[in-house]
Formats: sequence, C-alpha cells, structure tokens
Amino acid sequence: MNRFISSKFSIWIVIFMAVALRLISINQSLWLDEATTALAAKMPLTDLFIKFLPGDFHPPFYYLLMHFWIKIFGYSEISLRIPSVIFGVATIYVVYLISKKLFDKKTGLISAILLATSGLSIYYSQEARMYSLAAFLVGLLVFLFLENKWVWFSITLALLGITDYASLLILPVFWFFGFRKKKFILANLPLVGVFLAWLPIFSRQLLTGLSVKSVSPLWWKVLGTVSIKNMALIPVKFILGRISFDNKDVYAIVFGLSFLLFAYLVLKVVRSAKILWFWLLLPIFFGVLLSFEIPTLTYFRFLFCLPPFYILVSNGLRRLGTNQLRTLFTLILLINIGSSGYYLFNPKFQRENWRGAAKMIGGDEIVVPADSQKEALIYYGKGNQIVDAVNFSGGPKEIWLSRYVWEIADPTDSARNKIEILGYNKVAEYNFNGVIFWKYKKI
Repeated sequence: MNRFISSKFSIWIVIFMAVALRLISINQSLWLDEATTALAAKMPLTDLFIKFLPGDFHPPFYYLLMHFWIKIFGYSEISLRIPSVIFGVATIYVVYLISKKLFDKKTGLISAILLATSGLSIYYSQEARMYSLAAFLVGLLVFLFLENKWVWFSITLALLGITDYASLLILPVFWFFGFRKKKFILANLPLVGVFLAWLPIFSRQLLTGLSVKSVSPLWWKVLGTVSIKNMALIPVKFILGRISFDNKDVYAIVFGLSFLLFAYLVLKVVRSAKILWFWLLLPIFFGVLLSFEIPTLTYFRFLFCLPPFYILVSNGLRRLGTNQLRTLFTLILLINIGSSGYYLFNPKFQRENWRGAAKMIGGDEIVVPADSQKEALIYYGKGNQIVDAVNFSGGPKEIWLSRYVWEIADPTDSARNKIEILGYNKVAEYNFNGVIFWKYKKI
C-alpha cells in the first residue's frame, strides 16, 4: 500500500478508478426528480423562469447548465447524468488538494481513494440533480478559502448561491474563520448581489414551499422534518451509502461495527484541522435547526459534508503504525467497495424503474392521482396517455392506475375508488422498483 500511495501518478489512477466506478450502471431509468430535471432543461428559458422555477424550490444555475448541456450532448439518461459524474470526480481531486495542503500528499491520496469508492458519492455522482455540483462547489470554496484566492472564492460562492440553498449552510464555517479578513468580507458581496436579483422568485418559491405544510402534511414530513430517524440516517448513509438489508438486525450490526471503526479513526484527530470539523458538523447542526421551520433534514442534502468526513478518517489512518494502517485502510476500503458494489450490481438498490413501467404500459391510458407523478411518464413518451383522476370519466377497456406514493398524493384513495365505481376491475399489479401500477379492465 505504501508503494501505491507514494507513486508519482497515484492521484490519476484514483481519478481513473473513480470515473470507471461512476460509469457502471449509469444507464438506469430516470427516477421522478431526474425526470423533472430533464423536462426543466428542455424548456425555453422564458418558461423555465416564469412557469417552472417559481413552483420549484431550487435556484436556477443547475437547470441552466443542463439546458445548454442537452443542446450539445443530447437528452438520454446517460447524457443527463454525465455532468454529475464530472462534478463528482472533480470533488475527489479537490479533496486531494485540500488534504495535501492541510496534511500531506499521502493523506490526500487516502482521502481521494475513500471518496472515490464511497457508495454515497457514487450514487449522487450518477444522479441528474444538483447535489454533485453543490458538493464540488463547496469543496472548491474550502480550497480557495485556504489559499486566500478571494476573487475566485467570490465567484464560486455566488455560483453556489444559485445552485442549492441547503449548501449555503456552509457559510457560517467561512464566517467563523474569516470574519476578521476584509478581503473575505468583500468576497461575499457578489453572493449578496445575486441573491437580491433572485429575491422575487425566491420569495415565490418560499411561499409555495411553506404552503405544502397545510396542503399536504404527509409530504411535508417526507421533505425532511426533524426526527431521530432523519438525523440517524446521516451517519448511516455516509458510511454505507444507499444500500440496506432485508434483515434489519444484520444491517444494524454491520453499521454498528463500521461506525465504531470510523469513529475510532475520526476521534484520533479530534483536535486536528478545526475547519474540517466545522465543515462536517456545523451545516448539519444548522440544518437541524432550520428543519424545525423548513424541512431540509434529508441526508443527501448534506452530501457536501461527506468530503471532510473522509479527510478526517484519512488523517486518523495516517497516525497509525504501518501494519495497523494497512489493516484498517483495507477494512474501510472493503466497506466502501462492498456497499458500492451492492448498489451498482443490484437493481433493487438502483432508481425507480419508470422506463420499465412505460414499456409495460404500452399504449393504454394512465390514470394518475396527482400532477407530481407525471414527469417521468412524460420523459418516457407517455404524456398523451396520462389522465388526471379528477377528469377521468371511463371509456377505455383497459387502463393503468399509478399507485406511486398514493398514500401521500391521494390519502383518501379517491382515484382508486372512482375507477372501481366506474366499473373497472383490477386484474394485475406491477412493481417497477418502487413504481407501482395496477392494471384494470372494464367489467
């Protein structure tokens, strides 16, 4: 292992490995939120800003990037995900630079290897959403902050502000360490200017988002309210990624043992590099406080806190003797590769299979209980076959009823009741990796 870490070209080997891992199984079906990205990116810019963004709860930069990306590289699942792959791999390189600056090259290489094989990092490096971009921008900001490159810091901070709101929880970290630096304070002005320009649409987004609490209280909880489960999922997913086991006792044991290993290494460096501890913990702390009012407490929103976690682990490893370092590094690598491989090669842990559902449905009509279920079906060419349950009056001999999160979208089950009152009889049920459809025939 020491020979590998001391190799002159090791970081490029790690980068190659990271790219290869992130291209495995990248051609999965888009899930609902990724389909939203696809449809938004395809809109004319006027529609994007006037019709879409006021009802969304994300800033515009990622959608703008994707708008121009698909014009050049196309609209396929792979094309839509490649930007996230690029940003995920770029984050690994930035982590290498940060670790090398704070500690040494070997720590940087270990950090890069661990992030490259992380199940959570791989998953969101394959998702056509803004989280991989936000994690890269936060990592780049930390590096620029350490290097005192204030012009680039100010540009990157402004870009982060129009990429992902939750990632701005990194700001208290910079202010804690930089409030005495005049150049740092001035570097925040472009962010203020961008936010003021964006304020009219942000205000509408905030009002729309807050209305969910009264309109759909169940959905409000799903978005990430404060709970023991949501807080516990952050360390669980940081360590094991998106996988789980059917046997929850086994899953708890695997996580518990893994947690003890990671905790042992992290606690060895509890007084090391305070900025890393603040980067890891402070955004999550403020995220918990914020979630009492606005639900943001879902682990993937804190993907940008994963890099300091692995840098601290790597620094803990570097403080061990050679034999112990080799043993524990191998164990952590096995945890990462095991969880990543379990996701990459097991469709059960991959994304909702709307593509498979669309293929099975064919040319039949599709009844949906809520507008929020349409995006993936539209992406897969079923837009003309969709009928809102409210407007459905019967007619076709065979129809398909979407049962996707119906407990939230239609808690009274009014769509199913209406269909059955109209004389339809359920003849089959299909589950496409969490996307459930019931097939009906008219009696």
